[in-house]
Amino acid sequence: MTAVDPDEARRLLEHELDRSAYDGAQPTWWDRASQSFLDWLGSLRADGLDSPAAARTALVIAIVVLVAVIVLVVVARGLPRRRARTGDGATGGVFDDDDLRSARELLEAAQDAARRADWSAAVLDGFRAIARGLGERDLVPDVPGATARTIASRGALPFPAAAGALDDAASTFDAVRYLGAAADTATARRVLDTERDVRQARPARSGEPVGPA
Repeated sequence: MTAVDPDEARRLLEHELDRSAYDGAQPTWWDRASQSFLDWLGSLRADGLDSPAAARTALVIAIVVLVAVIVLVVVARGLPRRRARTGDGATGGVFDDDDLRSARELLEAAQDAARRADWSAAVLDGFRAIARGLGERDLVPDVPGATARTIASRGALPFPAAAGALDDAASTFDAVRYLGAAADTATARRVLDTERDVRQARPARSGEPVGPA
């Protein structure tokens, strides 16, 4: 194994900790601990130890600690960055973690929102009713964090005739929830019509068209 010079190890860790993704953060206990480790690493010199063997052992330990620190930094600070990108155009899951409503309850909420002319709420709960209904019928796995696109593409397998409508409903859901678009009467009605059509349709077997139940 090629030995890594302590100065080079220090430079690599400083580069990782000083990346622009971390700029603007206030010093935390993690930052202070990292700086203490860097100070100790900078003071490590072979000529300050009793023997070359001791120097090599200390250097190996330092490298192992360095790798562990970088991994912890990526895990601890990488996940929040991925979540933050959701607000910049990426999409997340259809359901919130605490949303345990049944398909019927979601449909009733969507219909109530439509009666109040809250078209955006009607779109969101209308598509959620589609997703929950597919899960309750064991047609699409109810996977936490599944996106609208994923649900639509999987729902098109048992309901190929509704593939276009499901894709349109998923696009509408993402636009309203994640891009801040305002729904109108027509878009809300399309999502609710898709929910009704999928709910009333009979899942297709291989080579069999989908029709009303």
